[in-house]
Formats: sequence, structure tokens, C-alpha cells
Amino acid sequence: MNEQDIVEDEGNFDPSPSRLAESLRDTGYSHEAAFADIVDNSIAANATSIDIDIYPMVDGSLRITISDNGDGMDIKTLLNAMRYGSPKRESPKSLGKFGMGLKTASTAFCRKLTVLSRYDGVVNGKTWDIDVIVDKNKWVLLTPELDDYEEDIEKLDDYEGNGAGTVVVWENIDRLIRQSGSNNSRKAQEKLINEVELHLSAVFGKFLNLANTDSENVSITVNDKKLIGWDPTGLWMNTDDTPKRVVSVPKSMMVQEEIDGIVTEKEFQLNGYILPNKSDMNEEELKKIRYGNDNQGFYIYRENRLIYGGGWPHRIYTKESHLNLIRIELNFDHNFDEYFQIDIRKTRVIFPQALREKIKKQITPLRNESNRVYRSGNVKKGKDNEINHESSGKAITKQLDNNMHASVTILNPDSGKISIKNKFGEIEIDRAKLVEGTDIAVKVEDSLDDGTLWTYALDEEGNTCVILNRSHIFYQKFYEPNKHNPVLMQSMDSVFWALANAELGTMSTKAKRSIEELRFLVSKDLRNLSDELPDVD
Repeated sequence: MNEQDIVEDEGNFDPSPSRLAESLRDTGYSHEAAFADIVDNSIAANATSIDIDIYPMVDGSLRITISDNGDGMDIKTLLNAMRYGSPKRESPKSLGKFGMGLKTASTAFCRKLTVLSRYDGVVNGKTWDIDVIVDKNKWVLLTPELDDYEEDIEKLDDYEGNGAGTVVVWENIDRLIRQSGSNNSRKAQEKLINEVELHLSAVFGKFLNLANTDSENVSITVNDKKLIGWDPTGLWMNTDDTPKRVVSVPKSMMVQEEIDGIVTEKEFQLNGYILPNKSDMNEEELKKIRYGNDNQGFYIYRENRLIYGGGWPHRIYTKESHLNLIRIELNFDHNFDEYFQIDIRKTRVIFPQALREKIKKQITPLRNESNRVYRSGNVKKGKDNEINHESSGKAITKQLDNNMHASVTILNPDSGKISIKNKFGEIEIDRAKLVEGTDIAVKVEDSLDDGTLWTYALDEEGNTCVILNRSHIFYQKFYEPNKHNPVLMQSMDSVFWALANAELGTMSTKAKRSIEELRFLVSKDLRNLSDELPDVD
């Protein structure tokens, strides 16, 4: 190419519509983030009700509609909304910030995007069809036949108001699920719906929470299921009876930003929360708090909208199980958009280097306290400062349904006569130990008749319980020094409970004597080995 060629070409740098339309499909959206972007637009349009419908067509393909009762758009506003790089919204707080989300989020997963909007009682519609753009190599914005979308437009009639609202329709969906048989497709659709529900309940948790006064309240449904806002802080565990289960440490942070030589100070909230020890949360609480490595760490909100959830930005820390109890909530407004370099997908946040060190210094005490709670738990003392096995019992009883190997019937609670039915047959025992109550799992007695360290027992519902012998030297030398370390205590309690449960699961008339002898010999060996352990101070 010579100099003359460059001069002749420099006036035409319009990108190829067909190539650009295909390229914009690969901006890196996850399907969860794509749905969230459309909901952003609805909230920015003052919608209070947003309904998502994900359903299969006759041919097995998916069709998705996202409707709302927002302000709606006249034809001029709709044309601007369909433009790639649409005009900047008047409100800087708007969640729909970059003028790209509606188009790029949608066409990342569908090849045909139609927007139907009603304003002042009049419905207008426009369509981007990637196949048409590719075929003609032109930005051809289509006007759909409204009769073809009659049912979609009828969704707007369900909303009370002044005849406004918008419906976004995804058709020719080619990237959400694979069409590989009706059964597999159905499972894939169910998985997709569940992932969308979980993500939106977190991203818009503050909007969905009716008790939250910091943002407008919004109702979001997915296939007619109303979403409940998810609160990662766990503060809902604090009640009048247990006001300090979750420890809260609020903190405001000031930062300086220089723009055009002018230095300004800005403030944002950095709140820390420490959850209870895992053993002190029941199954429902663990599920509700979404306990696990993926959900520890930071939750960063812009204008009450979650943009980063779970993890440690810039690897301030690495994900480790002992950090599962710490949640950090960072709240900022639109004034920090440039400072944190919010991207088009609103899924990334960047901390300036100086701020990283400042934040790490601020949360280090929280990390240390979280580590302490994780390792030591909220240890409760029994009467006379006796060792408490309650946390072990809670952890074990959660697994009772999964671990029972025998069916036990209490025939006579006064004599302790029971019937055990397991894979080896059925046997009746005349003198089994029974404990009062249910879900006990681990109990301690001052002594056992045969001097063993443990024996099997049953609660009032016939569930396995293990009784430990407080007078056994191993109990004294192991449990007493470690009574403030529930991880060790729970580990050892689980071993003895498993031995007791296995005894019930394998006992037969022939094996009964051998099993009792095994328990006696193990207890004897542990008594002798305990001589090598240091004396308890």
C-alpha cells in the first residue's frame, strides 16, 4: 500500500456491520449478568414489577420475555434505546449506565432481540435481527408486526398504571442451553432458571428487601416465582433472643481523587460481618447464608446494586475454608464509577493500589476474629464448667438420615429393651442405654458400668446416641485440654458416634459378644496410651 492509497481510504473507517454485530456477541457476558443488565434497565425506567418468563417453544428452542411496568418509551425514546451507544441518561445514578447493555446482553445469547414498549397507551416495537444484519451487511433496524407479539403485549395489561411498560423478547436463542434431547433440555432449562433466580436475588437483594429503606422496592418474578432478596451479611440471624450471633463492624472510609488537578475527598461504607461457627448454624441457616468458599469475602454494591459478590478482589486473600465466616460489604454511589473503573457488564471493580493496602489493613482484625470463631466456635460451658458437646450433637444430627444403618424400635423404655433390625437380621437387646429427649447424639456420664470409654445409646425416637465416660483417663486427657477447640472435639465425637452407630448396624446374636469385646479392648488400649499424654493442668 502506497501513500496515495492511504489518503484515498482515510475518510471511510466505518466498521463492517456484519462483523461488528457478531463480535459484540462476545463481550464476555455470563447469562446471569445478561439478565441482570435487562433488569437494570427496568429499574432505571422506574419499574416496580419485573416479570421474567423462560419457556420452550414447540420445536424445543427457548423463548424469553422480560416485562416491566416502568415508564415505557415513545418511538423516539425507543429508537435511542435500540441504538448501540445510546444517549447518556439524565440521572448519573441510573443502573443502565453505558447505553450498551440492552443490546449486547441480549444478543450475547439470542440472534433476534425485539423491544415492545407502550407509552401513553401507544405500543411501538423495534427488532435487531443478527441474521438480517449479517445478510445485508447493514444496520437494519426492523419494525415487527405487532400482531405477532400480541400475547407479549398483553403482559402489559396485567400491570396497573397509566398504560405504560416495556417487554424485551429474546428469540432464536442459540447460546443458553444445548438442544440434546427433551429430557436433557428440560434439565438444562431448570438449571438455567435456578441460576437466574439465585443471581438476581443477590444482585437486587436490597431492592427486593421490603425492609430496606435505602432503595426503591421492586418485585421480580421468574416463571411466576416471586424472588426473595438475599442478604449475604446474615444479620437476619440476629433476633431479640440472640442479638449478637452475627458480629457487625461498620466503618466509613475516605479516599482522595484527583481530577484535572483538583483533589476531592469521597466517602464510602465498608462494613464487616462475622458469621457464627458452622456448627452453630442449622441446615436452613447454612442454605440461606449460602455457606461455602465461593461466597466468602466481598460484596460490593453500586447504588444498592450488587456488582461483585463473593471472593477477594485483587487476591487480597485467597479463598480458604477458615475465611468462610467473613463477609465484607462495600457500598458506594455513582460518584465512584471512575474511581473503581466499573466496566460495561457491571461485574468488575478495580481498587487503586493505595486503597488495596488501606482496605487490607482495615479488614485484617476482622479476618483474625473470623479465623478465631471458625477454629474455636462459640464454646458454651455446661454446669460447673463441664465440657459441652452440644455443637458436635448439632453437626451429627444433621446427618442422621444419611447415616442410619439400622432400624431400632424401643420395646420397653423402663427396662431399656430394644429391637434392632439391620442387614444381618433382627435382634432384641434387654438392657440398652436410653437418653431423655431427641437429637442428642453425644452425651456424657460420670462412669460406665464396664469401664469402657464409650457405648451406644438411643434417644427417645430411636436415633443413635453415643455416651462417653467422663471418668475414663482418655476423656480427661483429651477432652479437658481441648474443650475450647470444637473442631477437635467435634472430630473425636464424630468418631465415637460413628463407632456406636456401626455397632447397631452390624450387631447380631453371633456378633454381639465380639463387638462388645472390641469396645472393651479399644477402651483399654486408649487408657494405656493416655499415660503418654501430659497431665491436665
